[in-house]
Amino acid sequence: MVVAVTLKKKLAGRWAMRFNVKFILIFFIFLTLGMSFYRYDPKTGQWIKLEGLNEYGEVSPIGNGDSGYCNKAAWEIRVSSRAKVEIPEFSFTKIAIPITSNIETLPDGTFRVPLKEYAEWKIIIKISSTSPIDDVVIVDIFQPQLGVQNPPLYVSQGTVGYEYGPGQMYHTKVTWTIGDNFSGNAELQLKVYTKLNPGGQQEYTSKGTYYLNKGATLNYTIGGTGYSVTTGEILVIAYEKNGDKKKK
Repeated sequence: MVVAVTLKKKLAGRWAMRFNVKFILIFFIFLTLGMSFYRYDPKTGQWIKLEGLNEYGEVSPIGNGDSGYCNKAAWEIRVSSRAKVEIPEFSFTKIAIPITSNIETLPDGTFRVPLKEYAEWKIIIKISSTSPIDDVVIVDIFQPQLGVQNPPLYVSQGTVGYEYGPGQMYHTKVTWTIGDNFSGNAELQLKVYTKLNPGGQQEYTSKGTYYLNKGATLNYTIGGTGYSVTTGEILVIAYEKNGDKKKK
């Protein structure tokens, strides 16, 4: 009796092994010849053919973010096999705060300053991310009429470098390097002011519209893919104070 049971188990095991081998062979033959995969749609009661297996799925934006500098948007995720989706919520902002009383702020955010008078601003750049991002570097360039205090007023983390040139009326390039595995919040504060030109006159010396800044650029990577975001420009209108009074 024991021998018969043992023999039946051995035969069953061999049959199962042969069946599994045959099943695997049939599966690969169908896969090679072009097996179709379907998913059931409970809304329509229909089976829908999947065009292909996508290992990581597909992600595409279907809505606008809260602003041009953050990615808190609506996302549509199409997954046919497996999805690995990492979309960190981050923001990148830059503001200019007038320090001297001779700076007028217009409704659109443009500044207005008298000719040949010292003017000073505090520039605040902030970045935040809920998930780690790498190779984080922020670059900001200021026009020749402006000076930037070195060292900065405040930096929460990372290093800040300054480059100048070319010529006597040089621009100033500020590079804020945070590096890899950044998440949370970081802030940089800069003192920016109108400087003296080579002739000893206080900028701005001519009427017109100037860039206080063309925008700070944030460069970073997620999973080895590089991204770049630039803030909006900030303008300054230089006017002749006495000339405006005469017109009135």
